Amino acid sequence: MFLSHNDYFLGIVKSKGKSFLLETDKEEVVLGTGNDDILAVSSFAKDKRIKAIMISALYSLRELSFPLIILKKGHPASKRLKLVFGCGDKIILDSCIEAGTHPNQHLLCSTEALSGLCILSRKEGIEIIDPFKRKIEIERMPFELRL
Repeated sequence: MFLSHNDYFLGIVKSKGKSFLLETDKEEVVLGTGNDDILAVSSFAKDKRIKAIMISALYSLRELSFPLIILKKGHPASKRLKLVFGCGDKIILDSCIEAGTHPNQHLLCSTEALSGLCILSRKEGIEIIDPFKRKIEIERMPFELRL
């Protein structure tokens, strides 16, 4: 599924109970997920190919176990990140997070216009909770993350 609002995009898939490696400058942490948890990727990239890029990134994480890198606050690469990821049974969008630096995987950076939006994992899919009832474009896209 994709959510979009102006030039912000969010891709969401089920994690299928996979584990993910979180890499920081000090340690490697294994993040386990449940079958119904979600894996999300967000982007501010203004590129018409961004959805295909996001699908590829989600495939790389979920199916090929690519690690999630967590940068130190103030790291210069933070401003250049085109994709950032979140994972868990709940994802909360927040515009106050420096991209790629937040170790709590349920928080995901977004535009100020979508800050506070909450995406909850449900057995039958996902639930979007928007206390401000913003106009968000939702695109359900049946795709398999496989080659």
